[in-house]
Amino acid sequence: MSVDRKSEEVTAPSLSRTIFGGVLDYDGAGLYPGLELLNLVFGTEAKSLLPDDDFIKIRRRSHDFARRLVWDDGFANTIEKNEVLYDIHTEEAVRHLLSSLQLPIPSTSKSPGWDRAHFFPFTKSLIHWDARKRAGRIKIERRYLRGGGALAFHILRSDPDSARLEKIRQGFSDLYSDNDESALEKLAETLLAKGYSDSEAVEDRLESESELKGDEKEELLRDGVANILGHAELSAVARIKALMSWIAFWLILIQHSRASDYLGTPPSALICDCNSCHAQLRRASQRCLKDMEALILGAAEKAADGAELKPKQRTKLRGFFWASAATIKLLNAWRGRRHFILGLELAETLVLAGIKGTSEMPFEQFVDDWLYDRCRLVIGRAAAQKHNLLESFDASVFEDNENSLAVQMRAAGLLTEYSDTTRMVGTGGLL
Repeated sequence: MSVDRKSEEVTAPSLSRTIFGGVLDYDGAGLYPGLELLNLVFGTEAKSLLPDDDFIKIRRRSHDFARRLVWDDGFANTIEKNEVLYDIHTEEAVRHLLSSLQLPIPSTSKSPGWDRAHFFPFTKSLIHWDARKRAGRIKIERRYLRGGGALAFHILRSDPDSARLEKIRQGFSDLYSDNDESALEKLAETLLAKGYSDSEAVEDRLESESELKGDEKEELLRDGVANILGHAELSAVARIKALMSWIAFWLILIQHSRASDYLGTPPSALICDCNSCHAQLRRASQRCLKDMEALILGAAEKAADGAELKPKQRTKLRGFFWASAATIKLLNAWRGRRHFILGLELAETLVLAGIKGTSEMPFEQFVDDWLYDRCRLVIGRAAAQKHNLLESFDASVFEDNENSLAVQMRAAGLLTEYSDTTRMVGTGGLL
């Protein structure tokens, strides 16, 4: 007997898992998936990083003591605080230091509550989970670590390429080795011990429920992570920042590309305005954002199969896309008239993800083969031609756009021009 699904209500997480393989939720947008990934990598009690176990168990740490110290005014006169900090001057110094380590929240300029604020994982002991206070007790739970990082972790540890998997494991193992004895790590470790943590490891069900698609996008994630972690010539901070940004970028990519695959439409791509002087390109980029949001919602409607998709569920799915893009500077702004750009920090991330070690890549190859063919960003003339945009654009628009990106990358130390006019992309200018 057939079931009438029109009266049923579907949830954004279930639709997201069907279309994208994991839970992509507005509350978990931006850099939160990167923090979630690091929690899973370094929180597991398995014998190796990225274990091949059927189920993953992790020991979660809240870091509530340090977070309340910085962002909870009611924590000022507690006995537990006085047991750790020597005097008011020590407290002020520690609070000032920790406040500078906050994970960015671009959606607001107001000071967050402690359960809304997270530390950027500059050292291993700064890695922590979501937590809040309920009935007078600290509870560890998912609020902003909603599943994007769990999907990335699931894909990384399921890598069929054993050599690449081992390279990624070693890269994670080396990531924090240089600052294990740093003053910041020792301070974070001391404060972490005063906070609430799981008494025993718990199974992460979202990770085990994440689905492999076996597509090229999963290979892209693994290649990018392997390359980023392999940049031993750069500081750990540079690698950590790039990793966090790359995870966000990759989730944006799979959201629009897998929505396109699910609907059976031509492969999608994002039109980036790197020049800001061609109004036609700016308008096309603005339309592209609207088209990508419509694509994601169209896939959700198809997956709902006649069931009711309420506005709140639509917001969760669509919001992850634009909020993540705005956070990593793939969009020009959080609000107002928005279009796709390529911010310099994101450009650095894509260089680290696309180029191995200290090697270099011709700029044209970087723009055409890496940014367009694999990362689905339309910037230069060749990409515009492949994406059938030159029927409505003069080719010079994209030539100017590509040259503008080259100028910006050269200023950031990501591109070197040689005497024979050859332009090479690499990390040499970052050393």
